[in-house]
Amino acid sequence: MRTERGFTVVEVVVAMLVLIIGATALVGSSGLVSRQIGRGRAIGTATQVAVQRLEVLRRAANRRTSVGGTRCQHTDFAGGTATTQGMSESWGVGSGALRPVADTVIYARTGGTSRVILNTLIACY
Repeated sequence: MRTERGFTVVEVVVAMLVLIIGATALVGSSGLVSRQIGRGRAIGTATQVAVQRLEVLRRAANRRTSVGGTRCQHTDFAGGTATTQGMSESWGVGSGALRPVADTVIYARTGGTSRVILNTLIACY
């Protein structure tokens, strides 16, 4: 009876196959992770553009056209379009005492475009 210790060739081959399959899965998932990070960055930038526009509209709503004048009458508190950081942006302002405001930012992504839409209400009384 032999008392040699070690691994057989079959065990080494099986271990190598398991290692290769695991490494292949990691390489494949790293590409997916990179794409997701890029997509997250684009969505974050588009959201920031929309948030900044809503803040500009909030400030414009608080400006008064005259001393003692009413809110939400300033010409800057209106809908419009712009290109911001290479993204197409459009926004609209509704009517009423509690005005709905929506900002849509369209940004490029691999294979087309996507959009971020932010909605808020601005009090005008």
